[in-house]
Amino acid sequence: MNERPIEELAKKLRLKISPEVLERAFLHSSYVNERNDPRGSNERLEFLGDAVIDLAVTSHLFREYPDADEGKLTKAKSVVVSRPMLAEKADKLELSKYLRLGKGEEANGGRARASSRGNAFEALVGVIFLERGYAYAARFVLRYLKDEIERLLAEQSATGDYKSLLQETAQRLFSCRPKYSVVDTKGKEHKKEFTVAVSVAGHRGIGRGRSKKEAEQAAAKQLYLMLEEF
Repeated sequence: MNERPIEELAKKLRLKISPEVLERAFLHSSYVNERNDPRGSNERLEFLGDAVIDLAVTSHLFREYPDADEGKLTKAKSVVVSRPMLAEKADKLELSKYLRLGKGEEANGGRARASSRGNAFEALVGVIFLERGYAYAARFVLRYLKDEIERLLAEQSATGDYKSLLQETAQRLFSCRPKYSVVDTKGKEHKKEFTVAVSVAGHRGIGRGRSKKEAEQAAAKQLYLMLEEF
């Protein structure tokens, strides 16, 4: 796959940053080593962007949810800033198209790796921070993560909150997110029973309920309790 021009991304995201500077966020170490590029890889920018994302999310949680306790805020933050979540946001922005990879890394599927995509999101935030300052970078981060924060905290308010707990455990143990699917429905329309399966890294839980949400919570509870024994 040929890399897309960085100018295209700058225009799409309306970033007033020169393409030459912006490209630094997409220089994979394999590309730099192969070409002996003096600009260096995006790894230092990843480090910086990670810190900016963490602060932006933490500040937002502290400011916007004054009644939430530390435990809930910590759980929400750990999921929102996780590599799988950042990889998802990178997919939304199609950042993998702009990665500069070495030939070997390209041939081995490096463009599709969650780590490469998540790192590109972090590095992009690092560049934005350096060029436009913290306030601008924080707004950029929250543009893509704010809805996830609201969703996670809403789920934590639900009875049991096992979906949030399972998501945090899945990230901590396997660096992935749970996948839910309805496997069966029974009964008449007003008395339906849903059966939902949830899977994490080959492990599976099953739950039943009068609604999909209730069945998902039951499935998440079963799998969460199983994984916590690891």
